Amino acid sequence: MDEEILEKERQKLQEILKKMDVQEQEIENYIAERSTNFKLENMAEANVMASQVKKLDDIKKIKDKPYFARMDFKEKSKDVEAFYIGKISLLDSKTAYPIIVDWRAPIANLYYEGKLGPASYECLGEQIEGDIFLKRQYIIEKQKLLKYVDINVTGNDELLDSALEEKADDRLKNIVATIQDEQNKIIRAGLNKPLIVQGVAGSRKNYNSTS
Repeated sequence: MDEEILEKERQKLQEILKKMDVQEQEIENYIAERSTNFKLENMAEANVMASQVKKLDDIKKIKDKPYFARMDFKEKSKDVEAFYIGKISLLDSKTAYPIIVDWRAPIANLYYEGKLGPASYECLGEQIEGDIFLKRQYIIEKQKLLKYVDINVTGNDELLDSALEEKADDRLKNIVATIQDEQNKIIRAGLNKPLIVQGVAGSRKNYNSTS
């Protein structure tokens, strides 16, 4: 593990946490300035309020571990972009650029199934082609980056061992960080085809089937 890279990644984590703090404060101010009693004709505003409340709750839930991975991808005719992957998506409130990418997003599929080099993913019926330059996993605890590991395929033993050491409740919450290629295919499989999930006891069949 390169100490210079580790320090840069720690700085990036603090940068992301500051952006999360700003959004958290903005949402709290928004909620505080508005009434929660809505008339029928103001249902649109009520829906906006509900979405803001949920977003605030999501931010608070993930702040200790805002993301678990990074992937650098260069789409054809574009510059290389670094995508930080976590349990929810979070956009910059000013630029709408993704601060954190939801692990269920189409581009995150590259992290789970793609290898370094040429890769593609499908989004809105279109095949997006490019190259993966980096896949990196993180161990973050209480807003502190403890370790990073560069990988080529998912399912790194160190990250999996760390997840298994957690208490049962936290283990289930953080299981998305340890999903492997075959499990990802099951999770993203279409609902219109029958699918048999076969595995030994403890291989997370129930989780993969219900995700």
